[in-house]
Amino acid sequence: MNELNVITVPAFDWDGCVHTAFTVYSDANGVLRTSSGWTLKDAIDYFARYYGQRREILRVKRPFKPQV
Repeated sequence: MNELNVITVPAFDWDGCVHTAFTVYSDANGVLRTSSGWTLKDAIDYFARYYGQRREILRVKRPFKPQV
């Protein structure tokens, strides 16, 4: 199992509405790997696809951290 940290990122839409985007990251074995998406599911799916990992072995750590 690979645990992913999650950062919530405030984002503004074209009409000024505030949304939350997500960045997931892992620093396993001293290597930082990241992926972002408009939804948490998208961020995890992109992470799995880009780094060649099976989606079902990825887990998220809670609580999520807001971007500062």
